[in-house]
Amino acid sequence: MVLVATACGGVDGPKVAPSVKTIAVTLSVYQILVGATAQGRAAMFDAQGSPVLDRVPVWSSATPGVVGVSATGVVTGLEPGIGTVRATSGAVVGEAQVVVSSQRAGSIKLSLDSATVFIPTGSVQLVATVKDSLGDDIANPIITWASSAPLIATVNSTGLVVGIAGGTATIRATVDGKTALAIVAVKVTPNPLAPQVGAINPAVMRPGGTYALVGNNFAPVGANTVLVDGVQVTVTQATATAMSITLPLTGFSCEPSRAVFVQVTANGLIGGGNGTISVPNPRALAPGQSVIISNASEVRCNELVNTGSRYVVSVYNAYRTTVQPGLAGTATLTVRGAAGAPSVGSVSSAARRPAPEPWNGAIPRIGSAAFDMAEAVRRARERDQVHSRLLERNADYLRTNAVLLASLRSRRPGPGGRLASGVGTQVATIGAITQLKVANIDAGAQYCSVNIPIGVRTVFVGQHAIIVEDTISVLNGKATLQGQMNSYFTQLGQEFDTVMWPILVNNFGNPLALDDKLSATGKVVMVFSPRVNAFQSGDVLGFAVTCDFLPVAQAPSSNVGEYFYAAVPTDAAAGFASSGTRDSWLRLIRATLIHEVKHVTAFAERISRFGAGSSLEDPSWEEGMARNVEELYARTFYLTQPKQNGLYAASIRCEALFIRGEIPAACANRPLLMLRHFDGLETYFGLPESYTPLGRSFASDATIYASAWAVERWANDHFAANESQFLKDFTTSSATGVPNVEGRTGRPWEEMLGEWSLGMYLDDEPGFTPENPHLKMLSWNLHDIWLGLCSDLGPCTNSNNISQLYPRPSPFQLHPLQFGTFSINGSIVGGSFTILELTGTQVGKQLIELRSTIGGDPPPTVRLAIVRVQ
Repeated sequence: MVLVATACGGVDGPKVAPSVKTIAVTLSVYQILVGATAQGRAAMFDAQGSPVLDRVPVWSSATPGVVGVSATGVVTGLEPGIGTVRATSGAVVGEAQVVVSSQRAGSIKLSLDSATVFIPTGSVQLVATVKDSLGDDIANPIITWASSAPLIATVNSTGLVVGIAGGTATIRATVDGKTALAIVAVKVTPNPLAPQVGAINPAVMRPGGTYALVGNNFAPVGANTVLVDGVQVTVTQATATAMSITLPLTGFSCEPSRAVFVQVTANGLIGGGNGTISVPNPRALAPGQSVIISNASEVRCNELVNTGSRYVVSVYNAYRTTVQPGLAGTATLTVRGAAGAPSVGSVSSAARRPAPEPWNGAIPRIGSAAFDMAEAVRRARERDQVHSRLLERNADYLRTNAVLLASLRSRRPGPGGRLASGVGTQVATIGAITQLKVANIDAGAQYCSVNIPIGVRTVFVGQHAIIVEDTISVLNGKATLQGQMNSYFTQLGQEFDTVMWPILVNNFGNPLALDDKLSATGKVVMVFSPRVNAFQSGDVLGFAVTCDFLPVAQAPSSNVGEYFYAAVPTDAAAGFASSGTRDSWLRLIRATLIHEVKHVTAFAERISRFGAGSSLEDPSWEEGMARNVEELYARTFYLTQPKQNGLYAASIRCEALFIRGEIPAACANRPLLMLRHFDGLETYFGLPESYTPLGRSFASDATIYASAWAVERWANDHFAANESQFLKDFTTSSATGVPNVEGRTGRPWEEMLGEWSLGMYLDDEPGFTPENPHLKMLSWNLHDIWLGLCSDLGPCTNSNNISQLYPRPSPFQLHPLQFGTFSINGSIVGGSFTILELTGTQVGKQLIELRSTIGGDPPPTVRLAIVRVQ
């Protein structure tokens, strides 16, 4: 690289010949290591480009922190960066740049592997020798020094170690990823007059415990300072020969039981004696037993006492606030394992289900494009993403109109208290033509102001439903099936009246709770229009909008009433040859209808009860509840009951066979029901660290439908005296989010999330019977569901199956660990978990420590759940 500078104007000094117009600076090399050199050369030219040979340039560095330059142009690298070398002759300047890189260390060695220092004044200087990969010394390497126990011994940036308190510390010197260690023992200088500790009772000390010291040369209460492994403890009683101390709960390093020095300072002298401390909380679990560690003070350091061949550990983030993209309450931590003796061999069990392997890139991640062979599943996922964003906007709109909602709630029932709608009662007359509007959900947050006028014909009027069909709009310039849908609309309306309405009212609430103050039709109006087909790139089947609860003056898109808007079929052919046929449309729209009217129910019930928009349920839990109504609807086809451990063949297999293009007679009239629930769980469990039932952790996340449903279903099964009352109370409560879950169960979130996460992984595990009954999904046999999906739409039965949508018998991708020493770093979004599985031969106590990635306590929302499987 050559940079040429030319003098522009100015007056040359008396020592510079005016014939020098440009200087070209070159270097022997343009990239050097710290401490290495390069030779600079400066060529000077006159205005005609001829060399000027009788002038000597003045050398300097424009970046003195990066490079230094001698009077003869020798460039020396000082620190990593881009250096600028400058040569001048009078007012004329020439420059060149050089890249300075760190010299990579190949090895590091300390002057001592071990040392002993004596307090109160002892120290030792450690010297590090760093060599590159060729074995040459590196001058002035940048070394990071650290002490494993700074309460015992500290180390500064030059390697000077100073003893602080009796004990042992490991000093670590690191450079370029290379590390050298030295063990430093800190001892008290012997003195027969110093305090002496002869015995400790009880013999093994634990944080928070009180212990009696027996010895001599102690001072009275208030005149003794006692350190246990460098941590100051409280002295409560003392005589010359006896002392009572209480250890704090925190401050001790998380290590297996070990010998420590109990240091006593009294009468100006330092002494003490040896003792034993056990910091970890002991967890003695028999096969089937578990522990939920929901107390933040007990999370960091735990020890598995009983030896066993398999433990499952859930590390979970008990964050409670609603999650949204960019604000996911993520906890980043380190999970460390240690054992008193090395682990050897490996033990397996025939009763154990096949362990899912960690992803190595050979099998695509669940939810990736490689899994989207099935168009119906892919479109369902995309529709969930679109719908979840719309529900958030619906809730936000009502929250910003809280004053109007309060006014609506206070209106008296009857004609005088209703909102003016502009929609006459003719909508309730079959054959009538009515002018309505469809909120333009492609308009973003403005959808309640931007709308599309349509004309509709009333096709069906039932006891609880009115169905109208758009007679004006077209789709992509083509005629629709308008006028050819009467029998389908009639079937849908009748099913809503006889099947869906009782499910909604008996289990969730009244969709028409505000009807006397709105349209007073006494029915839910269902609008089918090709306009809906075009929204969101075709990824919308149906929706409801909250602006229909507000006056037209404030919400121009409002039709003032309880409305459901839905897409129409586009193919007049019979059967399921394409997704646009009437039969395919009916298969998809049925569950969508009851799902959306559940949202209408939640909005109407809460507004009628509380008025304020702040009382609306968080979108994720509301979507989970809407999946609950789908589950109750599905039971009318599956013929199942709650808590009956539903199996794959009797439930979602019909829906899976549709994906393969197989439609047995028994499946022909079934809508798409709970396959979406378990498809969402498959994605969620494939990477639970990144998803959460508390909300969308990133923009394209749609797993909340499944994960929130799974929490609500699990909680209902285990803690509700009555299933319907649980669902209704959840829907009509003034509480929202995690407090609503806690209010329905009477259990703290910090405990439930641990039990639920273990239960999701171990549900119906062959050969495993949990002592804690909450470690199960009572209404569903998840083990059988996953195996069934992998058999029909994956390789579990036929490795050459054309569909690889579900490639494993369990969706979990966990951290398989061997007993002994391990360390893993990771992040968990708020309200979710990660699963660790410990196997092998456990020959001693197994330590499990959770801590921050830089040491110290883990993030405050992190908790731990452990179960011994075998």
